[in-house]
Amino acid sequence: MRWTTKSTWIRIAVLFGIYLLVLAAWFSLSSVSDSMEIVKSLVFLILLVILPLLAIVFGAWDGVKEGFSLLWLLAPFVCFLAPMFLFLNDSALIYGVGYSILGFVAHGVGALIHARRARRVSPRANE
Repeated sequence: MRWTTKSTWIRIAVLFGIYLLVLAAWFSLSSVSDSMEIVKSLVFLILLVILPLLAIVFGAWDGVKEGFSLLWLLAPFVCFLAPMFLFLNDSALIYGVGYSILGFVAHGVGALIHARRARRVSPRANE
């Protein structure tokens, strides 16, 4: 287990940036759109599909590349806090918890893949 590497911090920063950009794009679209149904549909698509998928992809990617890190238990939640308070309200906080759970589980699966690859590549010491 490791705490962090430079590439892990870069992935987390990119995740934060994408969270911010996706919600900023939705916010700008909602201010110019006449149809509130489209705006509501789009925000639910973002909250229930796009942002969780981003947490899963980035968590798994870091797990496969770097191995297991406890940092991914909180990283998606912390990345969601600023965009949530800027573009949504505090009732969306529960989604951040869900993103952290999904991201951490995906990171764990990625770390298992990383461990299997590492075992397969390095010869056993006893043989």
